[in-house]
Amino acid sequence: MAFAIGFAASAANTTSASAPVRSGIYSYEDIGATGTISVAFNEKGEIWFHAFTINEDGHTAELTPEDGKWIQMKGDKFSYNIKSEFWDYTLEGEFIPDEEMLVLTDHFNAGGSPFGMGMFLGAQYRYEGGSFADTKGYMYHLVDEGESAVLARGGKYSGIVEVPESVRFNEEDYPVVGIGDRAFTGNYDVTGVRLTYKDTHITPGAYWNSGIPYDWESLEKPGYIYPGPGFFSWATPADKEEEYDYSMNNWVIFKQNSGPLFYAGDNTKDEDARWGCYFPDPDQARGIHYELRTLDVLRKQMFRGYDNYEVIALAVGSRFAAFHEFPSFSRWKYPEPEVPLDLVHEQELAKRFGRKVMYSRKVAALRGSDRSFGMVEFEHKGKEAMVAFVWMDYGEITATYSITAEFDPEDPYSIWNVDLEEYGTPEVLSIALDPQDNPIIWINHSAPESKNIMGLRKVGDKLVPFGEEQWYVCYD
Repeated sequence: MAFAIGFAASAANTTSASAPVRSGIYSYEDIGATGTISVAFNEKGEIWFHAFTINEDGHTAELTPEDGKWIQMKGDKFSYNIKSEFWDYTLEGEFIPDEEMLVLTDHFNAGGSPFGMGMFLGAQYRYEGGSFADTKGYMYHLVDEGESAVLARGGKYSGIVEVPESVRFNEEDYPVVGIGDRAFTGNYDVTGVRLTYKDTHITPGAYWNSGIPYDWESLEKPGYIYPGPGFFSWATPADKEEEYDYSMNNWVIFKQNSGPLFYAGDNTKDEDARWGCYFPDPDQARGIHYELRTLDVLRKQMFRGYDNYEVIALAVGSRFAAFHEFPSFSRWKYPEPEVPLDLVHEQELAKRFGRKVMYSRKVAALRGSDRSFGMVEFEHKGKEAMVAFVWMDYGEITATYSITAEFDPEDPYSIWNVDLEEYGTPEVLSIALDPQDNPIIWINHSAPESKNIMGLRKVGDKLVPFGEEQWYVCYD
């Protein structure tokens, strides 16, 4: 559960007799969970904070004082209480300046946790070196081995936020090169971000749950990218006849995981290079080449259970990725059992489209909620086959999109592989939620052969396709 983002003003508090309490970011990492708390102080010795923790199942706990509330410090301690008809919850914090530590403790005076799923904020958080707040309360974190800074989290942003060219810390000026994850989370008063440099990178999730609107007309659409063994080298196909600028595609996203890509080269003009996806060695494939320089253990976790030839991921530019939250989701994939849609849903779709259902399958489901995505293929009419993509919220069908295609009447089987008997069954690459909580879904191997990847976004009661110009046929 997220509460309103508060406001912060100055860089430090000096209530401790032994050492000053630092503003900035404190974090912890334990078995099965990680968390951060950002804190800033004003001239009155009051604190603003934003606390967030997430466990290995993707469940979260998040808390920031509502309505820009400042909390009075008592020495090196503070306390914040929230009440509802269901709970009476207090978060207490105590700084230990000499150890650069902040200890948080949850207290439940009545009811359970306001965060659900047994989630808590209580833990011992240690100060992250190089994190600090400016006089506006904007949080920064030093990156690039301390050479530059990213806007991390901050105060009560409103209107269009101007990301500065540089920020001063410890009497040094640092260029601001990016915006961090969840920087504007929960703040609906911010309506836009103005970047000093167009190459400023924006982490996926930076604008999630904020007032920044979508701009589907001008935002770049995601491409797609093929890995080599080890998921280190990646290649993005480019059209033979057209020029594409992929230099700003700096994130790879697969399922709910993401990581930064680094441009490695362009051999689109090399007539000797292989055209299409070439899994044994993507360096020999014609296209734009990148490297995913994350730790080996993180790459293995990101693509857990997959071989490289099974993966097509998204290559997205920083501006597009920043407008999304990528929630944890499950998808049905071998060796997991394939699951058809419920009979009541099949009957509803048969009535809606005037055709009897031939095959159906659940494709993906958001964890921790009754929200899922499925496919249905109907019985053929004449030489026409038809498939429907279906989004379901809490047991109800809320949006659909259908496709028709010609087929050989001698072949009675699925042409979209919804019957699940052939290699290349449709799979979800990733699901995002927009600021209005509408899903955005990327599908791979959607078949028939004219379509290899497509995107659908929920608009009202329809799933609307986008990115047709990016669809690509993989030539084996």
